[in-house]
Amino acid sequence: MSLEITHTLLRQVAPEQTQCGDPRSGITLPIVDSVESLSTGRVSMPRDGFICLCRAEQFVLVWGSTVEAILAQGSDIETWLVGLVWGSQLPRASNSPRASSPFGQRTSMNTPPPLVQAYSTPSMVQAYGTSGFVQPYSTPVPGFDPSAQSNPEWNEKYDVIKSAIAREEEGDKAYDPEKDGTHAPKRPFLLVHAACIGSAMVLVVVVEMACVAKLLTEARLDGSMLRFALLATVPMFACFSLFFMIVITGSLFQLFGPLSAVQENSMFYSAKPPKPGRYTDYELPHVTIQMPVYKEGLKGVIMPTIESCMAAVRYYEQRGGTASIFVNDDGMQLVKPELAEARQAYYELNNIGWCSRPKHCTEEGDNYFLRKGKFKKASNMNYCLDFAGRVEDDWLARIEAECEKRGCSQEVLTIEDEEALYDDSREAQIEHDGGRTWAAGNVRMGEVILIIDSDTRMPEDCLLYGALEMHESPEVALLQHASGILQVVNNVFENGITYFTNLIYTSIQFAVGSGDCAPFVGHNTFIRWKAIQAISWQEDGITKYWSDSHVSEDFDVSLRLQMEGFVVRLATYHHGGFKEGVSLTVYDELARWEKYAYGCNELVFHPLRFCNIKPTSKITIIAYIFTYYAIASAIPLTLANYLIVGWFTDQIDQFYIDSWKIFVGMAVVFNVLSPLAYAMLRHRLGQKTFFLCLWETIKWTPMFLLFFGGISFHLLKALCCHFFSINMEWATTAKELEASGFRIGLDRIVRDFKWMYAVIIPMIGGMIYLAISAPFGWGISDFAAIVPLANQVGCHVLLPFALGLF
Repeated sequence: MSLEITHTLLRQVAPEQTQCGDPRSGITLPIVDSVESLSTGRVSMPRDGFICLCRAEQFVLVWGSTVEAILAQGSDIETWLVGLVWGSQLPRASNSPRASSPFGQRTSMNTPPPLVQAYSTPSMVQAYGTSGFVQPYSTPVPGFDPSAQSNPEWNEKYDVIKSAIAREEEGDKAYDPEKDGTHAPKRPFLLVHAACIGSAMVLVVVVEMACVAKLLTEARLDGSMLRFALLATVPMFACFSLFFMIVITGSLFQLFGPLSAVQENSMFYSAKPPKPGRYTDYELPHVTIQMPVYKEGLKGVIMPTIESCMAAVRYYEQRGGTASIFVNDDGMQLVKPELAEARQAYYELNNIGWCSRPKHCTEEGDNYFLRKGKFKKASNMNYCLDFAGRVEDDWLARIEAECEKRGCSQEVLTIEDEEALYDDSREAQIEHDGGRTWAAGNVRMGEVILIIDSDTRMPEDCLLYGALEMHESPEVALLQHASGILQVVNNVFENGITYFTNLIYTSIQFAVGSGDCAPFVGHNTFIRWKAIQAISWQEDGITKYWSDSHVSEDFDVSLRLQMEGFVVRLATYHHGGFKEGVSLTVYDELARWEKYAYGCNELVFHPLRFCNIKPTSKITIIAYIFTYYAIASAIPLTLANYLIVGWFTDQIDQFYIDSWKIFVGMAVVFNVLSPLAYAMLRHRLGQKTFFLCLWETIKWTPMFLLFFGGISFHLLKALCCHFFSINMEWATTAKELEASGFRIGLDRIVRDFKWMYAVIIPMIGGMIYLAISAPFGWGISDFAAIVPLANQVGCHVLLPFALGLF
């Protein structure tokens, strides 16, 4: 905007002024020497006003993310300038702390160019240093027009009102130096979870020793020592029962235990965000949002996620930080050329860095390339991170060489110089790969990485609080955020899985808030770049950070980081602001459970004894892993129980606990005690009323009785495939609902479940035969023998038809 008003305004300001403000309205206008000094990043200015006055060009520069927003801001600014110039003289106090600009509330700033975001040289970061985190108030003061008042007493009262409103709107985020202190409070090490796990271990010992006591009693009566061979089964069934006992004690703690720890911060848990006001002089680090994608739709999946990311980036930049988006596009070289071109154009328009590796090719020749791993996400991220690291190293080497050539320091180089060197480095690495790597934009990594899925939604203030918490706690390597659910189709199955996922996250919140180590689920997580580099290794000629030889690469990374002494922490203060998609079909959900079982089997012999992890957390991990073994063993063990109880009921040792007793016990714990505890926990946390939570639990119980009763065969298949080195691979979970219908569903049932029915149908025939037609002495009609196996068989038969046909 270049008008006579701006010329008049510039004549009123002093040469040394960097800001001019209007005390009546509280608006501050930054002043820069020229647009060039602004674009090169050599000038420090507030980034939340979206306006500055340029001396050399004699105009007011306004920017925004949309044309409409810029026009609206321009109109408001012109009105304000007219009143400012034609009113009283401009005040000369220019170097005071910045004030909030109401124009900044209309829109947000676009992501700066790649080299403005570059973090590797101090000068680039310092250009966007912040002098504070000012949260502009959004509520006008009714009945008061400050521009119409010139009385200093009125202005002082108005400032008091503004300050009070701002504090009210900030709520718990407001910072009081006297109350909160100048340093982050020490986080306590809690033992509530240890008490819960200890109680569960006591129950396991009591149950197993009760069985051993029966053996001792029998041995005293008949003198037979052979029965003590049954003791060999104690360790296995103790591990199987461990999760069951933890559910019992955990439910009791949820019903009657302390809850205050879940609402406070501790070593492994954050219920409250950092106070931005505590870090007014802290220079925010560069944050890289890393997003692996595959063949997801551009419009339906990728674009909404990028828009959510860009909103968070703009918010972070307004507070003085810098951020970039790095897409690991594993589908770029697989989709149709026009789709690949559309993706590239979208990334370029939104200033997004991206990298894509070659497609899988096993034929020897120039195109030979192996995408390693059963689940390709880890190898995709490894390839892109290795490429980014090579570009970074080459770029720094070129900068050093250029400085030596010129005989100058790095600060002398302009942004244009560094950008040209960066482009040369990226193209040099692409050429080094023989053109097989596709990449563009800013692919360098920041000090902090936020890893997300392709269908993630994030709160706009997450980057700020994530960066501050990583600064507060340098021992934290992974800051896992609890997620809400992003529903896509809202059908019955998705609604049920949404309920179950919320149940899992709430249970995790309670466990970690009580002192357990936090889990790492692989997305919606802030990662310290130096920490992930500390566990990297060289393999196949590249630097690897994620294990592409494990299906559960996130579990593996979490263990390795904790072995190195780092902390994994769970944060819940965004209250579900991070959102993720869930499985849309029963096929995807079964594939997930198969993948989890396969991954746990890979890690079952991991040397947990040497891990730098709490003993109670090791027990929790063992219980989690053996849960999959327990579910997978349901089919073979109930079949064995059916034959043992049916044919040898008079010869069974009292040590043996038949499946009927286990079935009843599990029904009581998982369908009565656990739902009651979960409903009460949600009520105590203030999420919903108790009876509404209880009704929601009752509503979804039949679905999960059917689901968990029908997955044993599939988990057993995954475990056997790993044991016998049979190849299994999994694609990414579908983010959009595919075509469905009776014929499509029936075709998929035949394709995906044919081997299951090949096993289950003969079992059904055998049960019918033994119940009604078997010779005398071979029939099995005992209710206690039939019901557990019939439950397993019935759930397996009905699962695909009830949940996957339509």
